[in-house]
Amino acid sequence: MKDSKIIPENINLFHINILESDITDSKKLDKIDFHLNVAHSISHNLEDERVKIGLVINIGSKSSSNEFKALFNIDFHYKVKDLSHFYELKEDSELVFSGIFISTLIGISFSTARGIIYQRLAATNMNNIILPVVSPSKILFAKKN
Repeated sequence: MKDSKIIPENINLFHINILESDITDSKKLDKIDFHLNVAHSISHNLEDERVKIGLVINIGSKSSSNEFKALFNIDFHYKVKDLSHFYELKEDSELVFSGIFISTLIGISFSTARGIIYQRLAATNMNNIILPVVSPSKILFAKKN
C-alpha cells in the first residue's frame, strides 16, 4: 500500500445525512453518567473518488433510576482528491484502505457528530452531555452490521 501523506485540503466533507435521531429524555439531573457506543461502516465510489463513513452512536444512562437514551445514525460523504493513494487491491480483488486514512475520516466524522449531537440534546434534559473525545482507531475496530 502506498504510504501517502494525508493533505487535509484534499478531503472535502460535502454532505451529512442524519438517517436516524431518536432521543428518549429523562428527568433533569445535575450530573448525568452515561455510556457511549460507536460503530462505523465504510462505502466507496472509486471512480468518483468518494467515501462514505456511516456512524451509529448510541448513548445511554448508566443508572436505572434515571433512564435515558439517544441513538444517532449519521452518514458523512467525502470527496477525496487522489483517493487512489489510500487503498490497494489485493490479489483476490479485495479493496483495502489505509488504516490511517480511514481513521482520519472517522475522526473528522465523529468530531462533527459530537457537535450535531450536542445541538440535538440542548433542548432536552440531557443538555449537559458533551460526548468525550474518542480515539478514531478505537472506532475503527467497531463496525456496524
